[in-house]
Order: sequence, then structure tokens, then C-alpha cells
Amino acid sequence: MTYRLWWTVGYVCTTEQEFKAAKHRLLPAIYEALDDALRRANQVGRAGGVAWLIEGDDKTRLDRTAIERTIRKRGDELAVQPPDVRPGR
Repeated sequence: MTYRLWWTVGYVCTTEQEFKAAKHRLLPAIYEALDDALRRANQVGRAGGVAWLIEGDDKTRLDRTAIERTIRKRGDELAVQPPDVRPGR
């Protein structure tokens, strides 16, 4: 299963309408798990960008509103964890 995340940072797209017009020119980030796509969407949002859409091979389709709602609900479990850096590992 793959999930494609379309996101932008800056002034590339500022509205849903602009995103839809530019979508064919944007390259999606591809993930094997929905949680990975949501985790990246969370990072994008924290960096000031916009996660516009997640689409999956299984017909999953999360628009900007659904992505933001899911991240608000599951934010702690989607947070990126720092690597374990214990000595000897």
C-alpha cells in the first residue's frame, strides 16, 4: 500500500483552488504507511507549510481539513521521536 502526500511551503499555493490548479505540477511524497504520511504532514505544518492532500491506493483520501483534524487528535503519537543514542549502540 502506498500513500501520496501533497504539500507546499511558502507562497506556492495559498488556497485550495490554487492547490488544485497546481497539483499536476507538484511531486507527491510517497509513504508505505498512512501514519508515516501523517507524521510528515505534521512536520510540514510545524515548519509553516500546508499538507493539502493524502491519497492512498486503498482509496483513502484526506483533504487539508481532515489531515489537520487527525493531527490534532493524534498529534502526540505522530510526533517524530529522536533516535536512541545510548552509548554502545
